[in-house]
Amino acid sequence: MSAAAAVAAAGLAASGGATLADTAYQRTVRRVLNTTNTLRELGVDGDLQVPTLVIAGDQSSGKSSVVEASAGVPLPRSDGTCTRCPTEVRMRTTQQLPAATGVCGGSALSAAAASSPPGPHSGEDGEDDEDDEDEEDEEDDAVVNNAAGLPPGTTRGGGGGSSASAWQCRIKLCREFDSDGVRLATKPPEQPFCVVRDKAHIATCVLAAQAVLLNPRAVEDTPGGAGAFVPLLSSAQPGRQPAAAAKLLALRDASHYELPFTPNKVVLEIDGAEADLTIIDLPGIIHSHEDPRLIELVKDMVKANLAPEHHIIAMALPAGQDAETQAIRLMTREVDPDGRRSIGIITKPDRVPEHEAGETLKLIRLVGACGAPPAGAGAAGGSARVAHPQHPLGHYVVKNPSQDGLAMNITFEQARADEAAYFAGHKHWAAALRRQPELQRRMGAAALRRGLSGLLVELVIAQLPEMRRSCRELQAAVQEELGAMPQPIQDAPRELDRMLTRVAAALRCHTRADDDCTFYQRTQAMYDDYCERVMRCLPAFLVGTTLIGTLDASGKGPDAAAAAAAAGGGDSDAQLQQVWEGGALDVSALAAALGAPAVTTEAEAAAFLYSDEVQQLLTDHLLPQTFMTLAEVVELRQRHLGRELPGFSPYRAMECLLQRFKGQWRGPALACLGNVAAAAHDLTDQVVAVEFRDFPAGSRAVTDALWRRVEGLSDATAEFIEKQLRMEDRDVYPGDKAQLQELQADFLARMKRAYLRPNALSDEQRQQIEIKLAELATYGVKFASFDAAFLAQPTPVDDELHMAASCLAYFKVAFGRVRASVPMPIRDTLLDRLGDPYEVAAAVQAAGQDIVAAAPRLLAEHPHLAARRLWCAERQQRLREALEALHSPAAGVPLHP
Repeated sequence: MSAAAAVAAAGLAASGGATLADTAYQRTVRRVLNTTNTLRELGVDGDLQVPTLVIAGDQSSGKSSVVEASAGVPLPRSDGTCTRCPTEVRMRTTQQLPAATGVCGGSALSAAAASSPPGPHSGEDGEDDEDDEDEEDEEDDAVVNNAAGLPPGTTRGGGGGSSASAWQCRIKLCREFDSDGVRLATKPPEQPFCVVRDKAHIATCVLAAQAVLLNPRAVEDTPGGAGAFVPLLSSAQPGRQPAAAAKLLALRDASHYELPFTPNKVVLEIDGAEADLTIIDLPGIIHSHEDPRLIELVKDMVKANLAPEHHIIAMALPAGQDAETQAIRLMTREVDPDGRRSIGIITKPDRVPEHEAGETLKLIRLVGACGAPPAGAGAAGGSARVAHPQHPLGHYVVKNPSQDGLAMNITFEQARADEAAYFAGHKHWAAALRRQPELQRRMGAAALRRGLSGLLVELVIAQLPEMRRSCRELQAAVQEELGAMPQPIQDAPRELDRMLTRVAAALRCHTRADDDCTFYQRTQAMYDDYCERVMRCLPAFLVGTTLIGTLDASGKGPDAAAAAAAAGGGDSDAQLQQVWEGGALDVSALAAALGAPAVTTEAEAAAFLYSDEVQQLLTDHLLPQTFMTLAEVVELRQRHLGRELPGFSPYRAMECLLQRFKGQWRGPALACLGNVAAAAHDLTDQVVAVEFRDFPAGSRAVTDALWRRVEGLSDATAEFIEKQLRMEDRDVYPGDKAQLQELQADFLARMKRAYLRPNALSDEQRQQIEIKLAELATYGVKFASFDAAFLAQPTPVDDELHMAASCLAYFKVAFGRVRASVPMPIRDTLLDRLGDPYEVAAAVQAAGQDIVAAAPRLLAEHPHLAARRLWCAERQQRLREALEALHSPAAGVPLHP
């Protein structure tokens, strides 16, 4: 090596062996970074978008080596795919606050400030304190020694110094996605995996943590879960890789893993690091795979991490390939078209043979177009050349250990020395450095650290006003949420009594339709349905080809008549309406209207009525579907003839006829009661759920008590209805006899007409008949009308017609009683008592809930609400401390945005 090369190598080594702790970044902005460190410890860095470094590139582009070179954190590296999930490295120069301290005790900010090392401007006058700088140099020496594997106390100058501060790395598993890559509805807490106190153990532990995330089913089925895959750290030798756990070895290599990639992250939380940074190392971009979906999966992961404005993008660009066509370059342009937050890092320059001058000179020109130095990066080596218009932040070039070097367990310090020797001894790089001394700013890990430092400083300072604004907005949102939460109950017994009173008032309001008529209308529809079902149970008789029912349109009530009319719409429905008059259906006319074969006898009429099409019509129009023929009535009377004198009918036959249609109302009545009771259950559940929405224990207890109350009232109502129906079934009560006789006469007239089927008379014929009736009257035979004379003529079935007419008349009277005997007790016994405030309180008391004693338990706050209140209170405290940190002089910028 020439003398000039030796001098250049010495200069690069002098800067290359240092870590981020002794760069301009740490010297000039320690106060600013202490503020961001405080924000991370308070757990609000994600909300406030604290600047983060993201390293991305193609598979095997040297990304992980860049992480190690930039921050002294060794990660898994190989020629193939070794990063199969994002790895987030959270570095803190000071130890994380103990869990016992908490952030709600008001001590997090003071503890962070107390534990932070003094900065270079910590003197009273704000000037540099040389003694402090010397102490910092000694601390930095200890950190470098730790990274290089040297004994504590060794300095770069060979003298003694202070020992390294405590260093440890907590590795955690962050699962935000399922095994299909779909984001979970809620992010679970990060799961601790292991604690590492030797940097040589990190790579092995990271690979094990990746294996856990990539084999979710195997981990779930393993006793001990993820802990069974932790390397054997307790038996590991210092500076040597620990042995793998047996369960991890059983998974074999990555080609046998359940998932080839996952967006879930391995998190490294490092205390005592060289800098306060967060670095995300992403999986390498792949361009070919047997499963095309994996290519898109990795691309989506990379793009998602490049997009945030507070992420600095470090693009790993392997030498020997066109940097402008690299996938990472294209992805970066989509999210950072101006290049204001992206830096290119040329890796593996030794892959370009030294004799290929053209390719090497191309790299030199790319690195030489470096642009203005970022704030805090310094200006060593002279002024900068003009920046590339598409890459204002320029490029850096680093040489990290090869696979052979890694296999020899090369130290961090030796890796940096080898890097300096490579550039100093390279024919073209050394010559370019002599021509362009400013290239030294862009060559090697030290220059990269300075460049990243300066860019981080710019972004942190630029973000401070926005972080303050976001912090105030988040604080206001949390305060608004806390204000909207119901206050905890102070006097539980009194409040429980008030809530039960409000429950009763709400129930009464619904059952009486005082305000909301929904429940009232719902139960009214149930009463109407009950009436319709009872109508279908009423008797009907087929006399000849005429079907005579108990009710006509007026007897069914306006609602039922309207429903029957609304059910129609087709031609057959209109024809049915035309032939149904006065409660009688002309079956012959209906058959003709429907185009069916002629109906001339009672048997043909019965068969026609039982056809499917006609049965559906009868159902739609609330007409009787079942009936007795006149022949069946004749047979019934004949069967009960006994010792009666001629001209008398056996009363037992009449009783049997009535009994045939009795006992059919119980089913519809109890069904109606069951429906109303179910609606009452729904109503009480809804009212209680609204009133006790924040008190699950009280909601369950009161709901259960009122459920039993509704059941009790329903049983009492059922008992009353059963009694009413039993009286109807067991006895024959005519009610108003005059009304019954009038109905009998009316039904008898319909039946005689149906039986005799008189011819229609013209007006002239009716006038002649009236003259004849007047002549008969002179002989003492008086008829009020032709109809009276017609009905007076005897028939062979007068007794049977009279029995059928009496049956229809009786059930029409009974229907008037039964249609109200079910809804009224339901409303009186069940619904009206449902909203009685005294009975509601008594129901809760009867359920074994002593109101005074049980009130505190019943009105205990919902666990989710209590947890949310605590979370909001803690978050409010963290945001308050964060805002104080952002407005403190430690931020290193003006106090107000």
